[in-house]
Amino acid sequence: MSIDKIKEMIDIYKEEKMLPCPVAHYIAAYLGIEPIEVGNAATELGVMLYQCQIGLFGYGRKGKSSYKITGRKVEVPEVVNEQIQAIAEKKGSISCKELWQIAEKNGINRAEAGNTADALKIKITPCQLGAF
Repeated sequence: MSIDKIKEMIDIYKEEKMLPCPVAHYIAAYLGIEPIEVGNAATELGVMLYQCQIGLFGYGRKGKSSYKITGRKVEVPEVVNEQIQAIAEKKGSISCKELWQIAEKNGINRAEAGNTADALKIKITPCQLGAF
């Protein structure tokens, strides 16, 4: 895929030098590429990502508690805790993509999976878009 096509799509969908995470993933799916390619192109363009789907960043002013939506108490099935902990015990962290898979498998939303990992004090890395 041409980097120019990716940048063109970002230019179409960006909002004042910012691109929501869900839109970045839409662009990747539409173009049939990996999300990291969209994230890299956004970085090259100076376009910031926001509204992380697992809640880690982009929900207000940086440095304010509302900047992220993790840290909120959520109730999830115990199997979700177990799955997250099992991955983290093996790797020392859990990826954004793995949290998405756990959310899908267990019928919870992605932010709930992110909040669960955060509550368990598990580091979430890497981001599919390369934001962290």
